[in-house]
Amino acid sequence: MKPRVSVVVPARNEEEFIGACLESILKQNPPPHEIIVVDNASTDRTGEIARSMGAKVIYQSKIGLHIARQTGLEAATGDVVAATDADCVVEPGWIAAIQDAFVDPEVVEVYGPIEFMDGPLLDRWLSRYGFPIFLRIMHLLGQPNASGGNHAVRRQIALEVGGYDVPYGEDLRLMLKLKERGKILYLPQARVKTSSRRLKKGRWSFYGLHLKNVLARLLGRPADYGEDYYADRNR
Repeated sequence: MKPRVSVVVPARNEEEFIGACLESILKQNPPPHEIIVVDNASTDRTGEIARSMGAKVIYQSKIGLHIARQTGLEAATGDVVAATDADCVVEPGWIAAIQDAFVDPEVVEVYGPIEFMDGPLLDRWLSRYGFPIFLRIMHLLGQPNASGGNHAVRRQIALEVGGYDVPYGEDLRLMLKLKERGKILYLPQARVKTSSRRLKKGRWSFYGLHLKNVLARLLGRPADYGEDYYADRNR
């Protein structure tokens, strides 16, 4: 029997992007069990837009991406919780691929590639062709690399290991805990596109930070992702 898939979207001041994100989720076949938008103390129309599109909106006044993700995980009623970000759009077949993978009871998490949908050509090329190669290599090395904008977890087990419990690199921290509980699969067909605003501090700053932390993980050292992603989302 295929599991019910809840989709959680954390959002802080995302009125520019939230509509396209939710539209891509609503077009999925099969549809999600539910869509939960965690409105993380937005001061714009994020919550209003999400409600108008039929999403369940939960207001979380305590700011923090890990807090918003955890709020959604706890509120979800599906067997599996799929996560994406408000400035992402999920590709056709995303939920279907996730559902099929979780038919295996030993699977505790799945993840897929993320591609820039705008921005410089070089970065779009790297995300479309280079990043999937990197993910495959890391997976073969026994080092899965789940991203917050494109992963799904078995809800009960994620809660048992503490969920998203750190403010920096919360997605990878959860992945490392889940790795001890079961199988983690890379799904190249479960694709997500995202905004290139992640590059606003510079291309090499973005890539360098992630490569530094990949190396730290391979060497058994702690990662450092810096300031919480939502800390500067005031506008």
